[in-house]
Amino acid sequence: MATNQKAAVISGDIVGSSFLKPAARRKLQGLLDAFINEFVHEYPDLQVQQYRGDSIQGILTTNRMSVLRLTLLLHSFLIQYAYKMRLAVGVGDISYKTKQVITSDGSAFQASGPFLDALVKSGEIISIAGDNDDFTSEWQVHSSSLNYHIQHWSIQQAEAVYMQLREMTQEEIAQKLKIKQPSVYYRLQAAGWHVVHKILTRFESVIPTL
Repeated sequence: MATNQKAAVISGDIVGSSFLKPAARRKLQGLLDAFINEFVHEYPDLQVQQYRGDSIQGILTTNRMSVLRLTLLLHSFLIQYAYKMRLAVGVGDISYKTKQVITSDGSAFQASGPFLDALVKSGEIISIAGDNDDFTSEWQVHSSSLNYHIQHWSIQQAEAVYMQLREMTQEEIAQKLKIKQPSVYYRLQAAGWHVVHKILTRFESVIPTL
């Protein structure tokens, strides 16, 4: 169906999926299913489809400004269980929409899919691009900053970042993890949260104007 709807697309694939043993693959599938089910309820416009076994593609329309937060949530969620995904965010529109996410098309898809392929070659795990050169130039720089921090997250740091992205306070995180608040602070500092948060805030302020 032809359309012209603003959208944000996430394309992703599992890092090292061919080396996962069956038990690890089943565990990963359960984690992905749980994550998707939770956030489909939180974002009613979120559509996600898994394909080729180790790849996913998702669309956000009404809540497209939340796409980077959702991407960071998925990164921090999976790292807690020692898994990683390459995730490419594309911001643009949907010009052709079908019942299946992976057969739809538009500039948001074209800004996501090719950049996912580029991540495979670069070894990085996050990319943000759009349907114009100025946006893409700026956000590829931010992508590099995010990649540096995400690639260095420990399991404990990813756990703290995930909870901050869920807008929990440091005191609430401390209670949840059964540690002291200063320990939460130091985990977030080590994870580069101050940089990640600034980039996320910038993204969420820019997207509604596009």
